[in-house]
Amino acid sequence: KVKERINTFVESEGPMYRPILKHIKDKINVHDPEIKSSDLDLKLYEAYQSLQLQSKVTGQKLLQEIDTEEDFEEYNSKLNEYFELVNDINSSDLARYVCHRKAVLDFLYKQLTIQPTGKYKTEDRIHGVIFPMGKTSNDVQLDKHNLWIIDEKLSYHKFLASDKKLCTIENLDTKSRKEPDIIVFDKACAFSSSTEKPFQAITIIEFKRLMRDDYTKDDNPIKQVLDYVDDIKSGKARTPDGRNVPVHPCIPFYCYIVCDVTPTLEEQTKLYELDKTPDGQGFFGYKKHYNAYFEIISFNKMIADTKMRNTIFFDKLNLPKT
Repeated sequence: KVKERINTFVESEGPMYRPILKHIKDKINVHDPEIKSSDLDLKLYEAYQSLQLQSKVTGQKLLQEIDTEEDFEEYNSKLNEYFELVNDINSSDLARYVCHRKAVLDFLYKQLTIQPTGKYKTEDRIHGVIFPMGKTSNDVQLDKHNLWIIDEKLSYHKFLASDKKLCTIENLDTKSRKEPDIIVFDKACAFSSSTEKPFQAITIIEFKRLMRDDYTKDDNPIKQVLDYVDDIKSGKARTPDGRNVPVHPCIPFYCYIVCDVTPTLEEQTKLYELDKTPDGQGFFGYKKHYNAYFEIISFNKMIADTKMRNTIFFDKLNLPKT
């Protein structure tokens, strides 16, 4: 009954343990067939950590034996067993990451729903799910943010500042007091004899309050983002060690605005000549004077597109739809 309980849990709730189950069966300290899922998850996680330690010890031992092992066939057999174990652990880690993505999307969707009070949550709740406010990439590790929800490419930023005044950002020196939500600086992916190259591109992300419908010509996210672009171009970027890095006049900007598509917002997109996406859930366009590509993404579209990109992984793990 205990074995059946474990197998059922792994198949329905804990797919991240499926690749390593054969390795940890003897390490799972469970005797109650009625154990709660949360408690069973902890037991399996303890066994998973024990397995990781075992693989580390085995790997170090094999490295030490490589110069003294005389029986090549026996050593090669040990090596193959070790790599099989490592591959299963890596598969488990990948499954855990996919489960994390599913949980993040489910949690984010809940932040978008209307509350019992009849109000919506503020944009800082959405912001906090995607990237912690007031942080830079020096504070937040690559695997600790969820910028992949907006665009998978944003997972590989080089420098990022979130909800900080432009003049306080370490890598940017301007006189502006405006506060874009997130700024991403991407360095060129090329080899060069000089390391003091200008940034290849700058990405700006702006969040707006849920269901906001009072935008005007002078108060709208498109104008705000373009103002940020002007502020950055008129300032100067610096490397983390304080060296000046010029912001080239022709540097491209990638601008994302995440908000609900309401009538007053749609009116502003006409003034800025942005085109509607085929699904009608957003807008896009290029502003030649600013060298800026724009995407306006509705909250619904952001979650729907992200789920679509990740559906194949969710299905492979047999994760529940809701």
